[in-house]
Amino acid sequence: MTGAVLEELADGHLTELARAISLRLPDGSEEILVEAARSVEPKAVRQLADRIRDRAEQDRADEVDEPAADPGDVLHLRDLPGGRLEFFGELSAESGARFTAMLEPLSTPRPDGPRDAARRRGEAFADLIHLASRSTDLPSEAGERPHISVTIDHDTLRRGVGHAVLDGDHHLSAAQARRIACDAKILPVVLGGESEVLDLGRAKRTVSVAQRRALHARDRGCAFPGCHRPPKWCDAHHVRHWADGGSTDLSNLVLLCRTHHSLIHHTHWQVSMTGGTPTFIPSRQIDPAQRPRQNLLHRPPTPVAA
Repeated sequence: MTGAVLEELADGHLTELARAISLRLPDGSEEILVEAARSVEPKAVRQLADRIRDRAEQDRADEVDEPAADPGDVLHLRDLPGGRLEFFGELSAESGARFTAMLEPLSTPRPDGPRDAARRRGEAFADLIHLASRSTDLPSEAGERPHISVTIDHDTLRRGVGHAVLDGDHHLSAAQARRIACDAKILPVVLGGESEVLDLGRAKRTVSVAQRRALHARDRGCAFPGCHRPPKWCDAHHVRHWADGGSTDLSNLVLLCRTHHSLIHHTHWQVSMTGGTPTFIPSRQIDPAQRPRQNLLHRPPTPVAA
């Protein structure tokens, strides 16, 4: 470094350059850092020096004949009360990059979603699980695709009051069971008054591939007002629940993302069909006039009779 150049730099830049020299960076690094210091803040000089150091260390590691073993992807699971699951672990750089790339678009802030970043990422991760569960590439176990079983008394399922039992003796509410029963990958074991098995599987309850394609073409995503979720992130919801005698026909089905599917099952929002278009009625607490709403992000509105 020439004296003329040094005189141009502020004390903060000089401090960072002195630190960089102590890092013993590769030849030519000093000139790069000095040139950068003439146009960027001291913090940026430090970051550039750290990048040069990290790259040099990686290059040295690549030259070693037997690099250190990568610990790989690790996941620890622990059951919590109420059927919840705690997990933690580590992902390799490649797996972590793939995971982040999938998670970020789903966890962007939404007007009707949680503001806390951890909650948004949690919902996005659950969306990824739901999408993966529909994959035709999932491995089978004992000749069956991965599934979960829900055991519930028939009257409890019909009334929506009480509880059900998931695999592993975990309990959930009847309202949650009704939501789960709407779509795919669930084998309900419905019990009668004497606990006899009345229905195991009930194939007509779940939508067919052709029906799902038709729903994708009709709703073009989550039908809830203002939701932008695309079809592949949605469940097929029965407008009139199958436990209440609802049919698995297009006229009784609507696409809902996981968040709004739960909202319909656990709040006073109502959904009906208007000219083949899903129409939603908010609770009186949200809108005292309970004006009908449609999702105008995917398709033009359908007139609603007064």
